[in-house]
Amino acid sequence: MTPAFPPPSHGGPRTGLPRVCHARLVAVLALCCVALSACGPELQGSPKPPKAFGPVQSSWFGCPPLQGVYAWPPVDASGVHGNRPSNRRWEQGGLPFYVNGPEMQIWVQQAGGETTLRTRTINRARNIRSSLTRRWSLVTYGGAQTRCTSGMLDVVPQDIPEGKDAGDTGVLQGFRLALLKDGALAVGTRTVSTGNKGSYFSWGGQSYGTYDAPDVETWSWSKLTRTAPGDREPSIVDAYVPGATAP
Repeated sequence: MTPAFPPPSHGGPRTGLPRVCHARLVAVLALCCVALSACGPELQGSPKPPKAFGPVQSSWFGCPPLQGVYAWPPVDASGVHGNRPSNRRWEQGGLPFYVNGPEMQIWVQQAGGETTLRTRTINRARNIRSSLTRRWSLVTYGGAQTRCTSGMLDVVPQDIPEGKDAGDTGVLQGFRLALLKDGALAVGTRTVSTGNKGSYFSWGGQSYGTYDAPDVETWSWSKLTRTAPGDREPSIVDAYVPGATAP
C-alpha cells in the first residue's frame, strides 16, 4: 500500500531557527545572565583583615575571646581606596563604638554570650578639662545579634533608616571583630547597599528597561593595639591640672 504521507527526506538541507526565534533566544540568555549576576553581592574591599595586619588567631571552638583594652586611633587602617590616615575620624555610625576624640580607650568585655564595647576619651593637655575622660559610652550586642564566622565575631547588619526616602536603596551596617596573633584587634566595618537597579540599555543619558542589580557590600578595616587584658576597668588618662594655663 502507498502511505498517505510520504516519509520525510533525510538528504535535503536542514533549515535553522527563524531569525525572530534566534533573537528571542539571545534575549532570554541575556536575561539569565543578569539573573545569575544578581545572586550574590558585589564586593568592594575584603571581608578578611588585610595581610599587612598579620595573621588572625584561631580557636578550636567558636571565636577566640576578644576581651581587652585597645588604643584609638588605629595603628593601621585600610579601605576600598587604600590606606586610611590614622588622624581621620570615622563617620558617625561607621564603627561599632562612638569615636569622639583623637585619642581614646576602647574596652571590650564578653560575658554570658554578650559583647560590650566601651569607649572613653584620653586627655593629655594640662589646661583642658573634660568629663569625657571619666564617662564611658557603651554598646552591648546579645547572642542573637552576633555570630562566629571563620574565627571572627560578626555583628549582624542592621537597617540604617536615617536619611532614607521612599524609593531609595536600603543600607545595612554591620561589623566584624578579629583577634590577631600579635594581640591587636582588627575591626572591619561592613556596609551593604540593597535594592539597587540596573538598566538593560543606556544611550544618550537615557536608560531603557531596569532589573534588580546585585547588592553592594563594602568593607573597611582598622587595626587597634592592645594595651591591657581588660579583666578590670583601665585607669583614667587625664593630664588636667586645676589652674593650669598651658599644656
